[in-house]
Amino acid sequence: MKNILVATDFSENSQKALQYATLLAKAYKAKIYLLHTYLPYFVEPGIYADSLMMQEALNEQYESMNAKFIPLVKELEEAGIEHETLLELNDVTSGIFDAIEEHEIDFLVIGRTGSGGFINKLIGSNAAHITAKASIPVLAIPQQLENVGIKQILYATQLEYEECDVLAEVFALAQKLGAKVNLVKVEASFEPDIQADKQFIDQIKGTFVKEDFEITKVTAGNVTEGILKTAKAQESDLIVLAAHHRNFLSQIIDPSKSKQVIISSPLPVLTYQLKGDL
Repeated sequence: MKNILVATDFSENSQKALQYATLLAKAYKAKIYLLHTYLPYFVEPGIYADSLMMQEALNEQYESMNAKFIPLVKELEEAGIEHETLLELNDVTSGIFDAIEEHEIDFLVIGRTGSGGFINKLIGSNAAHITAKASIPVLAIPQQLENVGIKQILYATQLEYEECDVLAEVFALAQKLGAKVNLVKVEASFEPDIQADKQFIDQIKGTFVKEDFEITKVTAGNVTEGILKTAKAQESDLIVLAAHHRNFLSQIIDPSKSKQVIISSPLPVLTYQLKGDL
């Protein structure tokens, strides 16, 4: 993890996202990019505005938005975090993906909800779109979160795909933060159970012999319910999902599950993409 992107609307919840990004940046000695996107003010119908007036209005809007970075930059400077601000005339989704490509971002942090129009831009379909389409890990921070910290990580395993690459990243994250990882497999009605769980459990235990973790199976009405109940019972601070998007069946199932967990979770949710096909 070298470059972390934080999408901010300058709301209180965006501040929580920045605090988590700072936690990770300190652990990995990474650089934080702070991104805010905006669209130009609309001119009311019937009001005359020439090109000069419109440019002056755009300049004022830019300066107003740019000034809002000042307290955030001060916070990062005091924490000793390398940083850069990005103020883009763009919509949120396009701005995020443009920044990821341009600045070689390898980790994205977003607030799940916020003030003003940000909630409408990031919640629901757009949040699922960003998480599903991003090729990098996405950490979504819920609005109601109070304490910032990660000591207990719950990894929701599917035991249907090769997950060791993602698990290696999760265990590395846990080591950096001094956290513990536990795995949970939710058995729910109408969920596919194609591969034998034992072969994947044996593979995980054989690959991570030096790691201290548990693998738990729980039965629930649906995957989201099982994950959230287990997270609460284990007093988890972070939920980690691994979504498989390259297979047709996975395209139908996984994004829907991830979206429901992200929207419903009172905890931060970190989503990785599994690589390869079935």
